Amino acid sequence: MEIIKGNFNNLEEINFAKANEFNEKYLSDILMLERECFPESWLYSDASEYYMNALKNKNNINIFLKKNNQTVGYILAIPHNDMVEDLLKDDGFLEKKDNFYYIETIQIITQSRGSGGAEKLLKSVCEEAVERGVNNFSIHARLLNGFADKLKKIFEGKVSIVRNIESWKYGGDEPYEYIEWSY
Repeated sequence: MEIIKGNFNNLEEINFAKANEFNEKYLSDILMLERECFPESWLYSDASEYYMNALKNKNNINIFLKKNNQTVGYILAIPHNDMVEDLLKDDGFLEKKDNFYYIETIQIITQSRGSGGAEKLLKSVCEEAVERGVNNFSIHARLLNGFADKLKKIFEGKVSIVRNIESWKYGGDEPYEYIEWSY
């Protein structure tokens, strides 16, 4: 695991840990975050297997946000084309696109929200993707909690597509936006 240290906003010292291999602790941290961040109805029924496979897939980007050696956040980016077939029935406008990463999940525990952690995770995943030769990204982002607007502000001037989805089944049937940007 590569550790990147830094200071920002009101998090005293944070670490970003890029997971380069499978580890039971990483899996345990992700499952804890998922339970704390999302309503039970949003959780994967096969979460352990899903995230184990996500951690093992070298094409994915897994980055953890740590504060005082505790995991307080996580982001998973997968190659865009790896998700199109699974999500096409729920978003009929999806297209295969080479050289894109899809932000599959971003999780920050409640007590660490509002500190700039989501922005740092997003930028860290973008920087890792750029190192891999990819600078285009996509996501389905929540509207009700303001995340879609926050994301558009973070990547202002770099957003190329925003499309409204009235009811996203993977997010409690809430309205979402599909967003693409370059970094």
